[in-house]
Amino acid sequence: MSVLDKVWHPYMFRNVGEKYCTVLLNQPILDPALAFSLWEKSSYRVTVDGGTSVWAKLINNSNFSIGKEVPDLITGDFDSADKENIEYFKSMGAEVVETMDQDRTDFTKCLDEIGKRCCTANPSDLQRSDNDISAVYAYVENSGRLDQIMANLQTLFLSEEYLGSVSVYLINSESLSWLLKPGRHTIHLPQKLVTDNGNEVDILDSLHCGLIPLAGPTTATTTGLKWNLTNDELKFGALISTSNGFAAKEVTVVCDKPLLWTMDVLKRC
Repeated sequence: MSVLDKVWHPYMFRNVGEKYCTVLLNQPILDPALAFSLWEKSSYRVTVDGGTSVWAKLINNSNFSIGKEVPDLITGDFDSADKENIEYFKSMGAEVVETMDQDRTDFTKCLDEIGKRCCTANPSDLQRSDNDISAVYAYVENSGRLDQIMANLQTLFLSEEYLGSVSVYLINSESLSWLLKPGRHTIHLPQKLVTDNGNEVDILDSLHCGLIPLAGPTTATTTGLKWNLTNDELKFGALISTSNGFAAKEVTVVCDKPLLWTMDVLKRC
């Protein structure tokens, strides 16, 4: 069995020409500028159930100039979306797919639908589709019901089933999080880190990060952090690595079980 060795570029969405998908879930958006930036540069755009109404409200009450307001895809069981919003976007060209399976969350079912449209069936194929993406950014605030937050983390565990090797990130006004599967991971931060007002200064020392052992006791080794781990066991009731920080713009993590990686979101970079 091959050992996973994955490189992460979590801020690829800041670059022009990157092919990724933006997903809006059903939570109020606290950082419209970040949400619009994600949306505008993405190659595929999806709203999930009530996230459709969140998006409609946002664009109807914003001064931002938006090149494409209409989602490419709208999914969900539609128990929380305003039907008028769905019908309006459908009339403007959005594909609407009702996903009624109650054994999976709307977010999980959404990744299933994205996989059917934006991922090559065989990742080893040399002939890649023009629709292929390398990442999914799901915008959802870490607020509201705790069970829904945990359900979003559960979807990270399931994403490989639907998207293969496509990276899936949870992003919001404060943090950027994703799942590190067992293996070796290299995380690259942007070379230029700037403050919210655009000053090009190194703010590396002020950034926070954490490694959370959601899958039970996990042995991990890291480099590039303020407080590195060396074959340390992370588990609830003992040691977990929260409020950690960066010592370098490249971090490596080796783990034997899935770890949730979370860090401050960079407003500008």
